Amino acid sequence: MDTPLAPGPEFDRIRSLVSTVADLAPAAEQGRGPGDDAALVDVPAGETLVVSTDLSIEGVHFERAWLRWETVGFRAVTGALSDLAAMAARPLGVLLSIALPPELDREVLDALGVGAGRALAGAGCSLLGGDLSRSPGPVVLDAVVLGSATRPVRRSGARPGDDVWVTGELGGAALAVRQWRQALEPDPRARRAFERPRARLAEARWLADQADVGALIDLSDGLAGDAAQLAAASGVRVEIDVIEIPLAPPLAEFSDRSAALKLAAGGGEDYELLLTAPAGALQPLRAAFESRFGARLTRVGSITAGGGVEWKGPEHGPVDIPLTGFDHFAAAE
Repeated sequence: MDTPLAPGPEFDRIRSLVSTVADLAPAAEQGRGPGDDAALVDVPAGETLVVSTDLSIEGVHFERAWLRWETVGFRAVTGALSDLAAMAARPLGVLLSIALPPELDREVLDALGVGAGRALAGAGCSLLGGDLSRSPGPVVLDAVVLGSATRPVRRSGARPGDDVWVTGELGGAALAVRQWRQALEPDPRARRAFERPRARLAEARWLADQADVGALIDLSDGLAGDAAQLAAASGVRVEIDVIEIPLAPPLAEFSDRSAALKLAAGGGEDYELLLTAPAGALQPLRAAFESRFGARLTRVGSITAGGGVEWKGPEHGPVDIPLTGFDHFAAAE
């Protein structure tokens, strides 16, 4: 892809990055993507523009020792695309801004582009633009995603009597992070869950088309934290049966189920979906969903009147396990 930019070291790097991404992902329409001060995006008639942004910062979201740079780029874009899945939106494109310290060369930038391009290709959308800067400190990636939806699904539509469901399996990414921080090589299954998350874009749209999905959120900060966000937005209580939480394979093998639950419910970056629907509405669709997408769809609880999140054990009584989601500033309070 020929990006019309003037000569210069910065613009040479931008051209190289855009070319790397374009080799992997669909190219933006000629004249509407990288190269101008802003991108031009058409929103289909009758649809709403859906916009989100997501930061990925070295030392906060990843460490150099953990991942290849291609993986860093892939995760940064996938995490942002997951915000579109959280509203059952179709992706239109991504703006990607990158800040690199001077010791990292063009090969690192191109590797980030390879990862970003693979994430974009998987979502069927293109790179629309972004920014490139030198950083005096950590590597920073900021992905702005643009999407559209006929009926965006928000967090605020849960109603008492609804069922609560999750896609996929939980806790694998959190286990990988814990093992890295313990100076251990993560279980390969956990490592893959962290390195190659999936934005459930098609899954969210299919569920919203097939059933009356009331509320939807992606599990970026963990089941506990995101369930609390959904409860607050909808003004309801989310009751979760802990025995129904679908554990990622490494956690399912833990002898200490409480420890496994803390990772599955409290750890983040699963990028699965948490959703509500009228009682019984999704059960007839479960087999079709799992066959179509190769992922589990699990009923984990229900919505009642009240507020907050309540965890219930095998006998449906409250469970006294301190389950909380990820919070960037919790340690500072």
